[in-house]
Amino acid sequence: MTTNNNIIPVKYVFLDVVAYTKRTIEAQCYIIEALNRIVKGTTNRYHISNDSLIYIPTGDGMCIALLGIDLPYDIHVTIATEILRRVWVNNSRVKYNWRKFEVRIGINQSDDNIVTDVNGRKNVAGAGINNARRIMDLADESQILVSSTVYENLHPRKNYYHAFSKEFTKEVKHGLVLDVYQLVRANIAGLNTNPPSSLVAPPKPEPKLTKLAAYYFAHSLKNREFIIRRRGDGQNNYALVVLLWYLTRDSLGKSESTEVEPYEEWMPETRHNTLDEQFELFMELPFSVCCDLCGLVRDVHIGTDNWKYFEDSWQATIVNVEGRKKLKSDWPEIWDEFQLDEL
Repeated sequence: MTTNNNIIPVKYVFLDVVAYTKRTIEAQCYIIEALNRIVKGTTNRYHISNDSLIYIPTGDGMCIALLGIDLPYDIHVTIATEILRRVWVNNSRVKYNWRKFEVRIGINQSDDNIVTDVNGRKNVAGAGINNARRIMDLADESQILVSSTVYENLHPRKNYYHAFSKEFTKEVKHGLVLDVYQLVRANIAGLNTNPPSSLVAPPKPEPKLTKLAAYYFAHSLKNREFIIRRRGDGQNNYALVVLLWYLTRDSLGKSESTEVEPYEEWMPETRHNTLDEQFELFMELPFSVCCDLCGLVRDVHIGTDNWKYFEDSWQATIVNVEGRKKLKSDWPEIWDEFQLDEL
């Protein structure tokens, strides 16, 4: 079975119990006994001889090393799915939650060395078993991840042609980069096909509103009743956006003015006018000019990414509930300046 150099093809099924160390001693003892029973029952089902099988305990799980087994070609994946099924059956039958547990599994295959450990027992050593452990560490509960070597051997087969997810790439210990695939084949009892949390990029945090956008939000919220009253079609909505924009520019300018560089309002002749009078001024603009100004404000200065914070979406005149939360979170000082809690 082995070569003169004690190097042999090995298929690995590496598994551990999720959150094992958070269990009581009694639960840990039960779980290890149950897991041992499940694993041995699985390997016995496939009539694997002792010469071709090594169990390597790891405390909270084990590695199953299959030595020189070519047939069936997918014995490692078959064993892994059967273990998951039996864990699922165990969890469905036991009465108490402390007896329920989940495992995660990493599968690899490689030519590794057969060695004798300190207890005089046959063992394996090499990159194959090390990477099997690293692959398992990337999985969540009830998931099966496989190496690129396993994937390349299996995915052209009929039974596995659509059984795996897209490739995940992860840098692990010492700068090693692993390419792994997730088993997502349907109708496997107990299999978790959600993407592994360790391999899915966390969502990018929402960027903070610019100060200019924040003032726009504040004016929209403060003048909500006025906007609802004057909204309509076409020119009305465009004029409202432009009005909010000029109010915003003046608020921003005043907030950044100094005694050395005082701010001069954009529309000094209207600063004492009512909102209705200012609104009518923009209604008198040529339609095309008002439309272009509105587009510039919405698309560039407020930004299309912020349309979701408006009840009227792309029209960007009435800030919605999420927009209120966003302004209060990002710019509490502007929120307080406009006394929006009182509205």
